[in-house]
Amino acid sequence: MFAFAADPDYLTETRRLMADAQAAFERGDLAGSVDGFVHVARRHPAIAGGWVQAAAAGLRAGVSSLALTAARRAMLIDPASPSAAALLTVASTAEPLAGRHRATALWALTHPDKAEALGALASSYQELGQSREAERAARDALHADPSMAWVRVNLAVILRESGREVGAETELRRAVIAEPGANLAWRRMAGFAETLSKLELAGGAARRALVIDAEDHVSAVFLSIVERRQSDLESARQRLQALPEALEGEAGRDAVEFELGTVLDRLGRYGEAWAHFERGNEIAVQRAPSGTADPRLFVNTLNAYAGAVSNGWPARWTPLLEAEPPAVFMIGFPRSGTTLLDQILDAHPDAGVIEEQPVLSSVGAGFAALGEGTLAERLAALTEADANRLRAEYRAKLARWAGEEGSRPRVVIDKMPLNIVYLPLALRLYPNAKVILSLRHPCDCCLSCFMQSIKLNSAMASFTSMEGAAGFYARVMALWQEIERTLSPDHITVRYEDLVADTEGTARRVTDFLDLDWTDAVLDHTAHAKARGMIRTPSFRQVSEPIYTRAVGRWARYWDQMSPYLDTLAPYAAHFGYGDPRAIPRGEDDSES
Repeated sequence: MFAFAADPDYLTETRRLMADAQAAFERGDLAGSVDGFVHVARRHPAIAGGWVQAAAAGLRAGVSSLALTAARRAMLIDPASPSAAALLTVASTAEPLAGRHRATALWALTHPDKAEALGALASSYQELGQSREAERAARDALHADPSMAWVRVNLAVILRESGREVGAETELRRAVIAEPGANLAWRRMAGFAETLSKLELAGGAARRALVIDAEDHVSAVFLSIVERRQSDLESARQRLQALPEALEGEAGRDAVEFELGTVLDRLGRYGEAWAHFERGNEIAVQRAPSGTADPRLFVNTLNAYAGAVSNGWPARWTPLLEAEPPAVFMIGFPRSGTTLLDQILDAHPDAGVIEEQPVLSSVGAGFAALGEGTLAERLAALTEADANRLRAEYRAKLARWAGEEGSRPRVVIDKMPLNIVYLPLALRLYPNAKVILSLRHPCDCCLSCFMQSIKLNSAMASFTSMEGAAGFYARVMALWQEIERTLSPDHITVRYEDLVADTEGTARRVTDFLDLDWTDAVLDHTAHAKARGMIRTPSFRQVSEPIYTRAVGRWARYWDQMSPYLDTLAPYAAHFGYGDPRAIPRGEDDSES
């Protein structure tokens, strides 16, 4: 400590300055309060308390940079100060994720007996995607204080993401018992139960949340989804239309627009429905984090792989030793029925489907991004050592989701629709791999993508307009046609329309192709989907219901809106046996074609 700190007059003046700063705060002069506390801190720069006061004043005044600097100074002087650690955590909220996490971890490490700090650490680990560490911190927090409902809600989210739905539901029930008057746990219960098709539980929880807070718009959206799924379409429509125009956060206005469009579609009000889907996509693009709604990155990768199988490049591939394919590849354009088919196949005791996880896609994207020369040149010149390295990488990623060899099902299916793009690499590494291609009428595929509220990324960004969806379909399926022509993959084609019209016959074709014995278990896919728990695709609601045909030929009900894009899609409709969509009269479906 500096010598002048012991000077009585100096200390008296410090106390006066402290009192003045506090008085400024009490009369609402936040700027004056900040200046006063900073002045005190600078008079005693080696004492943590002054910097703590300055940090608190900075937070109150909204001067986050000052608060962060002062909190860091306090922690350097006194790392054991609980106030300094807590203030550092709060002041770091505007910092990048890594910086926020360091501040939160410091708080928790210096106060391991403080339940709130451990709960915050669990949330920080969740943000980082470190679920194991997040779960451990959350359980430590609840061991210290079992009454913290918000930590139980976060733990439930962690458990659900790792596929432990029973544990997640248990934690949510404990959360509503611990804090029955807070709507967060009820809202989470509503969303959780709806994704598991427990509609009575979901509806009851959403209504309870709305009793607690009538302005809980997220719970209102959940309740409208439950009402739609229970065929109470008018109640769902009225509830959605009563929501305010300005909505942000967990369920923004885009979610409301998509859901309202879906309800109006079910009511047969197609022109109104289309307008809401358009608006939902526009808002989703506006709300998307910077760069996530730009399709160019994925399209560039697509073009690179298309170039690798065009202009005779496969004929120049250096020979590689045969390698046993560890998985079957299920591909298709999004919304082509892959999720329904994967639930049917996953119900087979000798088959397991990896549902839209970054297995082949991460290996394929990494290979496209790294290396000298064009992708076509690198794929052609692939050495045995490079191929073995890529196969090892693929097997390691496969093991994460399917289990180690010896403990996984006999047939593992790597299902990701847009793996069409990475199929040239997969067939380079495993020429004998089996491929399941899911097809659906191109117009229905694109319309369904356009109607769907999805988390935007470069691969999904094309679906925010019908022009983008149709153009993207043409690029993707042109690549498939070139793969089929040049690489002749061992494949089977499954049309969605056949799957819903003759589920058993179509399923028998696929199980024969995969050398699986027939079992009637695959026909009870609805029960399997519910027992399986969380399904990680936008189609989770549909596959938890009995098979229906209302989505077959839906595009013709939107003929006027779809007509500008029919020239783009017609060649592919004809190629895949659907006929020319331009010949379909307005409002009449082509489900018999």
